[in-house]
Amino acid sequence: MFAALLAQPTWAREESSEQNYFQEFPVVLSASRLSQPQSEAPNAMTVIDRKMIEASGFRNIADLFKLVPGMYVSYYKGNQPVVSYHGATDQYARRMQVMIDGRSVYLPPVSMVDWTNLPITIDDIERIEVIRGPAAASHGANSLQGVISIITKDASQMNGKSVSMRRGTHGINDVSAHFGEQGETFDYRMTVAYNADNGYNNLTTMPNNIPPVGGAQLMLNNSYDSNQARMVNFRTNYRPNGVDSFDVQMGFNHDTQVAGWKDSFGNPVHDVIANAGFMQLDWNRVLNASSELRLRYYHVKQSQGEDFVLATGHRVVQSNNTDRDEIEVQHTLQTGEGNRLVYGAGWRRDAISADGYSLAMTALFALPASYASSFASDEYRIFAHDEWRISPQLLLNTGAMFEIDRMGHQRLSPRVAMNYHLAPTQTIRMGASVAYRTPAVIEENYQTIPQPGLLFVPSQTVTSPGLIPEKVLSREIGYLGEFHDLEATLDVRLFVDEITKGILISPATGMFTNSVSSLYRGVETTLKYSLDERKDLIFNFSHQSASSDVTPIGTLSRSIPKNSASLLYSQRLSHNWSFNASYYYQDMVQPYDRGPIDFQPSQRRADIRLGRKFALGKGTEGEAALIVQNLFDEQYTEYVANNAFNRRSYLTLTLDW
Repeated sequence: MFAALLAQPTWAREESSEQNYFQEFPVVLSASRLSQPQSEAPNAMTVIDRKMIEASGFRNIADLFKLVPGMYVSYYKGNQPVVSYHGATDQYARRMQVMIDGRSVYLPPVSMVDWTNLPITIDDIERIEVIRGPAAASHGANSLQGVISIITKDASQMNGKSVSMRRGTHGINDVSAHFGEQGETFDYRMTVAYNADNGYNNLTTMPNNIPPVGGAQLMLNNSYDSNQARMVNFRTNYRPNGVDSFDVQMGFNHDTQVAGWKDSFGNPVHDVIANAGFMQLDWNRVLNASSELRLRYYHVKQSQGEDFVLATGHRVVQSNNTDRDEIEVQHTLQTGEGNRLVYGAGWRRDAISADGYSLAMTALFALPASYASSFASDEYRIFAHDEWRISPQLLLNTGAMFEIDRMGHQRLSPRVAMNYHLAPTQTIRMGASVAYRTPAVIEENYQTIPQPGLLFVPSQTVTSPGLIPEKVLSREIGYLGEFHDLEATLDVRLFVDEITKGILISPATGMFTNSVSSLYRGVETTLKYSLDERKDLIFNFSHQSASSDVTPIGTLSRSIPKNSASLLYSQRLSHNWSFNASYYYQDMVQPYDRGPIDFQPSQRRADIRLGRKFALGKGTEGEAALIVQNLFDEQYTEYVANNAFNRRSYLTLTLDW
């Protein structure tokens, strides 16, 4: 009740008898840590709800961000997605924060997200809120260019049992079971799942823009990239009284990725084993009708290792482990009729360890070359955000976060935004913010691994002294409007992001330096249109440009798609049939950390989903669906040129009782 009260502004509650002014604008939670209509958030937001997730037909979480304007989604391998926003399209996409139910899944060693090793399935997700722009004032360092906040289904949303199966081409073989129960004071839900596929076809492909050499066309072979994941997660909610609520979550994922190249001297085909687990506890207490306290603790553990033998007989063993503990307290209160405030503090500890060796399997090379390292760090933060309704039409959002990062740097990340309602359903937003990204451990201090055949050459530690956080100054103007007569909503954002002290590795020294300044600017738009009560359309478009004072391997201006678009059409047919069609377009891209051989030409892709719901009696319902991706078999290439995405299809069957 308290959250619902705060979600609707005072002036809107007073006039809601005539019209529900925010019926098309979802309530968002992550932009300012306050529950707000999207039209009153300090940042541009994209909300991917459950209906969009189902209509897309996607089975991989990373693919969902194709539905966000300005997002770049691709694959380094079939089991290694790349997701970035308004940044140079490198393999790790280090400038975006990703959270699941408030816990960060951003890995500190290389500042990346292991999308394949998340202990949730796409069916566990209730909605995703994407903050399009810096949000360090709310979510701290690494929120330099955006935030992805994944919100899973609450324990109370499952009351019964559900089984889903998915079979298709490219070795797609998924099965999951969901069950839960609602009670007066206690709810729980649980998911057990197995997901597998063979990645990209192991076929020979031609590079996109490399001319023949000596009359012969250079050919590339795909690496092996199949994946098998076994996962379980559990969530429960306990409400002992009318003011306290305890939410407990835990989960584990065991992932086996096949890596390497056939007939490779230095990287033979082998398994990479990854594990990820978490435990999270949230305690919420309603202090009074306008005040709420939340305490959160979570522990995250991830590990990855591989063990393989080279063609020379040398055995290579290497592994890395990451542990994270975080505690955060937050107080939300209404300080006056037109003012709300949220403030709090947090502490995080990351512990990282890595070890390995390369050992000859013959008597001639009997000495191992080994390496081991470990690292632990603490971070502290305090934050506050204030929402002040100056008048019924004018809203001022101000906030800041002060952090002491793991390197001891003290940084203040402020944000200010003004939302002016031209009418209850027409809003102009203007905002500016400053955000920072702490250098990754691997950028500041990393270990080189001995090369095969050079067993007597010890590993070396390459340090990059003097690194400081990257900084971004972001400015934006946005418009969000709802048109009742047309049954449509329109979201437009114009932005300019200026990054200074950008981190880049020097080819001459092999060290990372704060040597790059870059400028990103563009426009994004989302149009949602209901053709009638059975037909819906969502269209996204982004036009962006980038420039820099330093040119790495490629040109920064070519490392992001200049134009990209997506379209999602949904139609509810008679007799419980449904039809969904989507289309994705992306301009050419030259990833700045890859050579010209990995040039990506423009992409065009069409997907369809045809489903039918049915009832089996005795409370059992279900749905069967056919999904075809890349319907016209465009065979476009991904982040690495030998990943050619050809047509794939699969069937799904879901039973609920």
